[in-house]
Amino acid sequence: MKKIVPLFGLGLLLLSTGCDKDFIEKQPANDLAAENFYKDEADAQRALNGAYHGLQKSGCYRLRLWTLDIMAGNSIVGAGGASDGLETQQLANFSTTTSNPGVADIWGTHYQTILAVNVVLERVPTISMDAAKRDIILGEARFLRALSYFNLVRLFGNVPLILTQQTTRESLNVPRSPVADVYRQIEQDLTAAEQVLPVTAAIVGHATQGAAKGLLTKVYLTQSKWAEAATKAQEVIGLGKYSLNSSFSANFDPNAENGSESLFEVQYAYDPNSNGFSGAAVCNMRSEFMAPRSSNITSGGGFGWNQPTAEFVSQFEAGDRRKALTVFSNGDQLGSYTYSANSSITGFNTRKFVVPLSSGVQTGFANDPLNTVVLRYADVLLMQAEALNEQGQTAAARTPLNQVRARAGLLPLTTASQTTLRDAIMKERRLELAFENGERWFDLIRSKDNSGQIRALSFLRSLGSPNDQYGVGRGNISEKYLLLPIPQNERDNNSAIDQNPGY
Repeated sequence: MKKIVPLFGLGLLLLSTGCDKDFIEKQPANDLAAENFYKDEADAQRALNGAYHGLQKSGCYRLRLWTLDIMAGNSIVGAGGASDGLETQQLANFSTTTSNPGVADIWGTHYQTILAVNVVLERVPTISMDAAKRDIILGEARFLRALSYFNLVRLFGNVPLILTQQTTRESLNVPRSPVADVYRQIEQDLTAAEQVLPVTAAIVGHATQGAAKGLLTKVYLTQSKWAEAATKAQEVIGLGKYSLNSSFSANFDPNAENGSESLFEVQYAYDPNSNGFSGAAVCNMRSEFMAPRSSNITSGGGFGWNQPTAEFVSQFEAGDRRKALTVFSNGDQLGSYTYSANSSITGFNTRKFVVPLSSGVQTGFANDPLNTVVLRYADVLLMQAEALNEQGQTAAARTPLNQVRARAGLLPLTTASQTTLRDAIMKERRLELAFENGERWFDLIRSKDNSGQIRALSFLRSLGSPNDQYGVGRGNISEKYLLLPIPQNERDNNSAIDQNPGY
């Protein structure tokens, strides 16, 4: 259980994420000067908690990151059509412009988190406090900075690498650093973090050694550092702390959060004072967005976003237990609700994150308490399988892959072909991690198919016009769209920053 405690001050909104989810305690609004704030251990913890709040916002895990699966071809926007979700429609049609507000939301939210982290890293070392606790706070801050830059570098390529608190107008004009330099800093932050973070967090939802190692596994995998990725994945496994939940659905159950499969998840709680459209809110709103439109199984009736495509649904093997837990198909039931294919454009809706009124937890309009799992053990096993297979260790790679398949109720794969297993692993990642924080998009842009072409290009072109039955412009995909544009308002404010090619 967790407690989420907002604190206003330091020139920005800070929200404290603690360990009891039963209530939300609001602190008085105080404009605290930094020199009067960083005095003791409690101040250090509050400042760190404020940095965690950035992950809860719409520009991060509340909204924008999961919509990347729409770009990846797993789903379409759906919703109300016309201009509803226009910025996401642009992304899905590969017609994104430099003024896209969703792109600006991602950029701004992540750099706000980086600012909060940099303040922690500069100020907390000056506080007289228990050295071990100080090291843990600094380790968590490094983890948050690494996670933020990892999202940014994958989405934008070269980005400004800001490692200190910016205090003057001149310091705001920072040029973009090369991708290699950004990844080097990410690796340094995570390596430092894993040295000091505990195996089990004292505060539920805060970063642990396993979270740092798991994220570092993904950082290595993204750079095709196969040996390093395999080693780091084995270190996660070797901690002996993690295991697959017996039921796939437990990963998305508000009554079973922070369980044995979870390495790191963003903590949310029902917010009695605001809904998910507020930047100050501590609630999630993914359930409302993804519930079938006007189904009334959620407090707001359901917005009907993120409608899975028939092509995606067809990828599930017969008997795959994940299918009915991931998507609504015609005739599926949830309590007294029976799903009809007429509820969406594609005939399907996302079920994975829906928190129905019958769930037994308190919800409201665009206001649900379901955590967002950022890293889980199934992902680590699939990363290990990929890293081993890419090193030619195909037989060894089948073991972690088949662990994930077994939980899904599927027979083990026995192929001895590296190329066949490569495709099988990518398919397994697609189905296991569907609609989770853009994992499919990140897989498509980092990997190549067996012909050597970037998967995002070959796969999305295969779905493109005139073959796309939903009228989405998948065929517009080109190398330009493998990166998002630098928001124009950022370039207006930062004279040192250039634009990605083609925008």
